[in-house]
Amino acid sequence: MLVIDLLPALGFLLLNVFIPGPNVLNTIATAMGSGRQAGLACALACGLGLLCWAIGVLIGAAALFTAFPITKSLITALGGLLLQYFGVRYIRKALSHAIIIEAVENRPMSAAFWQAYLVMMTNPKVMTTWLAVISLFPVVASDAPHIATFSVMAGCLSFAGHALFATLFSSRAAGRIYAMLYRPINALVGVCFCLYGLKLLFKLLP
Repeated sequence: MLVIDLLPALGFLLLNVFIPGPNVLNTIATAMGSGRQAGLACALACGLGLLCWAIGVLIGAAALFTAFPITKSLITALGGLLLQYFGVRYIRKALSHAIIIEAVENRPMSAAFWQAYLVMMTNPKVMTTWLAVISLFPVVASDAPHIATFSVMAGCLSFAGHALFATLFSSRAAGRIYAMLYRPINALVGVCFCLYGLKLLFKLLP
């Protein structure tokens, strides 16, 4: 039952893993120019990075909710507003020109790993994602078993998703196909973010 409780939150996180943001684009660009192994090193870094994010954010949220219950409503409001903001940004990207993915040439696996880890740990979208996850699915921070299980699941999901990108897009032709899909993907994600944001804000109504 523990895993079943966490599946909706994991599905939301899966949507965010496949958003063409800095982590995905860095993985694709590295795989295109430096090969599948370097791309997989990026995927491993993304999995480890998301695991670190999950442990830190979920433990912090659990402690905060226990000490100050009102912060739950405040985070819900903040998450809703941030989702609206980022949703509009994604829709604007969908209306802009398609991107051109520049291949990252000759990057060794170790350099690819640390570059991807740095991108993951400094990506502001990751923090927004966790605010949304906690706001929509508070069960993920309800107790230690839920925190530990979801953290591991999130890290594995991030690795698997980015590994799939590294494998599929380790050629320039595949990278160009993904670049063509950039606009419709952003449109879909932007609409979903706006809808999730509205759901969060409506939860606060009496």
